[in-house]
Amino acid sequence: MRATSVGSFVALSGIAVGALALSEICPRSPLQGIEDQICAGPKWGLSATRKGDGDSSLPHLPWKGPEHCVNETCIFSNQHVGDGIVLFTSERDAHIASNFPVMASSTAATLPFHTAEIAGKGIGVVADRKIRKGETILVRSPTIMVQTEAHVGMEPGTRDVLYDLAVDRLPSKGRQLFMGQMGRDVFDKIEMNCFQLYIDGANESGGHLGCYPEISRFNHDCRPNVHNRINNMTHTTVAARDIELGEELSISYIDVILPREERRSRLRGWGFECACSHCRMSDEEAAASDARLRRIKQLESALVNFNETVVTAETGAQLVDLYERERLDIHLGRVYTRAALNFALFGEEDKAREFARVAVEAVERESGPDAGDAKAMRILAENPRAHWTWGKRRKGRAGQTGKGK
Repeated sequence: MRATSVGSFVALSGIAVGALALSEICPRSPLQGIEDQICAGPKWGLSATRKGDGDSSLPHLPWKGPEHCVNETCIFSNQHVGDGIVLFTSERDAHIASNFPVMASSTAATLPFHTAEIAGKGIGVVADRKIRKGETILVRSPTIMVQTEAHVGMEPGTRDVLYDLAVDRLPSKGRQLFMGQMGRDVFDKIEMNCFQLYIDGANESGGHLGCYPEISRFNHDCRPNVHNRINNMTHTTVAARDIELGEELSISYIDVILPREERRSRLRGWGFECACSHCRMSDEEAAASDARLRRIKQLESALVNFNETVVTAETGAQLVDLYERERLDIHLGRVYTRAALNFALFGEEDKAREFARVAVEAVERESGPDAGDAKAMRILAENPRAHWTWGKRRKGRAGQTGKGK
């Protein structure tokens, strides 16, 4: 099944270029320092060795490219990263991507799951053993990463020729994994299976689609048991709760904090009718769930805007209770964080510390140990009274730093 949709793109029409410029090589490689540029391609038989600052988790590995440039878009490849990686992007963005830390991938021998036919869903992923909450399941670099602008705007005939050339740059295993995904051709597989990511902050020109074939096998669930994140271009999946032997592993394709009918409507755009347990519940149960989701929105708005007629010291804890009852396990980090901060604002030391501690664990699962919220919650858990939020919302002392009880 698909992972994260990028929407329905409308390719620009035009005349296929065919072989035009497809054998030409860009004059220099962005994968090297400015001081020693060379041209890497078939004519010279050279490969560029990435230069970096020593932060990579693996040794610097050889890249090839740029090759087969059309306008400012070229092919860059590296057969030594994961199962091989191909970039279909600009020189500037290739340079950025090539200097990202390369994380060691999980090996097949250590994977805690297998793929299997799932009734009504096609291929899915099933646990081979109990997977504990917080356990890292997969760490993967993309097999193919394409610049969104080129994917959408390049003339289709030219784009498809380049995509075939790009796939041919992958080693056998990477090529088999990529081509084994849903979709009739390379373009279709990218549309259906790849994740949106930005390699240059929120800069629109840095928008890319990263293809992680093993993750695309994870089916959707409106209450998923796996959290997935992308840092730089490394995709990591982590168990959001305990997963039992034989249980299917799932991620979410959409915003799950939506009422049932809206979730179902959005998922129809993916080509299927959701039949997860949360969508199969009775109308009465669904109505109760939808009511909790509405209440979640109300409390979150009140906390963000600090509605004094609604917000009390316990409002954050009430929000946590709603999230937990709704089994929104992939989003607990932010709600524990909000509860901890709210208790600190009201000068509730013990509860601020309690929620800050569980927030650290949840945020690390969702965003990694270096996430800003994880660092902030460690500080709050250590000494709530020294935190900048302490006592600022205590009754009769708004805006002042109150003393603890």
